Amino acid sequence: MPSFDMIQKLLGQMLGQIDNIILMADAQRNITYMNASAEDTFGYSLEEVIGQPTQRLYLNADEFKRQGSLRFNEKGALNSEGTVIRYLCKNGASFYGETVGGPIKDPDSDSVFMFGLIRDVSRRVTTEQTLHSLHAITSSRDLDFDDRIDALLHLGCAHFGLPIGIFSRIDGDQYVVQRACHPEDLLTPGLSFSLSETYCDHVYKADSVQAFHNVGKSDIRHHPCYASFNLEAYIGAPVIVDGERYGTFNFSSADTVAPFTQQDVELVRLIALWAGHEVARFNDIKALEEAHKALEKVAITDPLTGLANRRHAQKVLDECLATLAQSTGTVCVALLDFDHFKQINDQHGHDAGDLALQHLATLSHDFLLPTDTLARWGGEEFLAILPDALTSDAATRINLSRQAVKDSQIVHNGRILPISLSIGLTVATPEDVSSRDALIARSDEAMYAAKEAGRNCLKML
Repeated sequence: MPSFDMIQKLLGQMLGQIDNIILMADAQRNITYMNASAEDTFGYSLEEVIGQPTQRLYLNADEFKRQGSLRFNEKGALNSEGTVIRYLCKNGASFYGETVGGPIKDPDSDSVFMFGLIRDVSRRVTTEQTLHSLHAITSSRDLDFDDRIDALLHLGCAHFGLPIGIFSRIDGDQYVVQRACHPEDLLTPGLSFSLSETYCDHVYKADSVQAFHNVGKSDIRHHPCYASFNLEAYIGAPVIVDGERYGTFNFSSADTVAPFTQQDVELVRLIALWAGHEVARFNDIKALEEAHKALEKVAITDPLTGLANRRHAQKVLDECLATLAQSTGTVCVALLDFDHFKQINDQHGHDAGDLALQHLATLSHDFLLPTDTLARWGGEEFLAILPDALTSDAATRINLSRQAVKDSQIVHNGRILPISLSIGLTVATPEDVSSRDALIARSDEAMYAAKEAGRNCLKML
């Protein structure tokens, strides 16, 4: 019968050419053999590690101990179920290895040696980790649209080991950077290139993932992008939004990399798919927000003049009075009423009356501040609310609007419309905070005083 040592030697010769890593160790877990794949992967020659403990090949000392108690001991059993362990190479790099093995015992003696078969599954493990991160990014409620896209770009750059990541919008023959990850921040949103001068041109033409790990030795080595930017590695996928091509999600580097795997292709396709969903979701949310704002504006706007309506003016005035009670400012309120408005409608038609109302709305922009509010109060009456304004300043600005209306000419069907305003102004102070209705009643009384004084004037009360 051959000796147990001879069995180990013969087994080593038989497994020496296997692509997977083969390790053998004695009962104390000191290395007795490693095949060529092990030497290539770990970076050690057999002579360097022979007789050395296998612990030096583990990234984590606690994992070495744990495997010793679970599997690699004299009482253990040869286990065919793989366990993923992180190993350490001579150059300090690490990899994930799916490991099967355990003790092999000599049935005729107490001799035992440890046998391990390791398959590098780093790509699979990192892909699983990336998919987990991808799910976390796309399901996070704490990230806005740009944050999600930036996170996807950084995730892809880290996974593929490519420093440049770009989310692009393709508009005709223009390639426009939407978001980017670049080590020197040279790619900013809005930066534009000719699509034909980018590798994404191939993605768009093929409408599928395209990957090149060494462009200089590929069929696209004469591409303008290679001549201009010398990018050796590229992987990109089309971004589809609501069934339409939108742009690309791509990663690149000036250095060559290992050939991309099918897992890499599927991963970039999945990232681009999620990016498309994010764009569609963002567009939907933006459309809903715009629709909501439009509805809000309709609800508070007078459709004829485009000014605030009565309901909104009441709300604004209530808020101003609530603030006034705890401040040292003032709130000036004025009622503006067109003189002889019924005659305008009777003699010139309601279109002419509408034109006069719209004219006041247009002129008011020249005299009111952004903090002021002018609202159509009803019919030909308008309510002006001027918070934190000196009474004299408010009176001056309101009176200028009255004068502008009087001096302007509105032509309707070839005839000049005679228009003027009677205005009543009042003021509320912290010492005299009237109710909304009382304040409007006071300004209304002042306005009627202006009517009695001959119209086309401003009266204060």
